[in-house]
Parts: sequence; structure tokens; C-alpha cells
Amino acid sequence: MVNFNILLTFLYVFLLYLCPIKITKNQIIMTPFEQAQEQVKQGTLKTPSVSVGAKAVDYFGYQLLVHIYNLKIMGAGMKFRGITFTQIKKYYGLKGKSAKECVPQLQQIFDEYKTKLGV
Repeated sequence: MVNFNILLTFLYVFLLYLCPIKITKNQIIMTPFEQAQEQVKQGTLKTPSVSVGAKAVDYFGYQLLVHIYNLKIMGAGMKFRGITFTQIKKYYGLKGKSAKECVPQLQQIFDEYKTKLGV
């Protein structure tokens, strides 16, 4: 079984450090999360397959849920191995000084992502 935290960390490092924030033709700055979604649409990035039981789960939805969980735990004062608050904050373009301030923003991103998928 593959450790998903390692996969998430690897994907995060790849996207954040190897794919800097780009400005598109419309002068919209894209976060690394949005860049990853675009790259998957274009076929230049392949996401790992995630399944719960026998059912396949959308990778970006899974990633958002894991990071929301991580931020809630960080907001309670605990730390995680392999990922920091700053990394999550930069990856999604969150604004705030603490994890507690960023949880609602990340939940809003998740809600927008769900509506985009039509779930």
C-alpha cells in the first residue's frame, strides 16, 4: 500500500518548486493548486489514483480534505511530519497568520471544487 502523505508531499514539492506561479494571458495569477488542475486537464501531469475500498476517489478532492484535516490539527497546536503550515498556505494561496484563520478559506476552495465537479 502506498503512503498517501508521501505522495502528497512529493506532488506538493514538485508543483511548488519546479512549477513557479505563472501569469496567464488574462494576467490572472494561478496558485500551484490551480496550476496542477490545469496540467491534469492538459495531460502534462498524471495524478496518483486514490481509492477508498473499491471506489475510486478524485485526487484533488482527497488532497483538499487531507489538507483541511492537517490545518485543523495545526490550529490545535500540533505539528505534522513532512508538511508545514507555510507549504499548505503557499500551495493554495491562503492568506492569514495562523492555521485557524486559513481553515475557512480552504473549506471554501473545497466547496468551489465540489461544485465545479458537480458532486
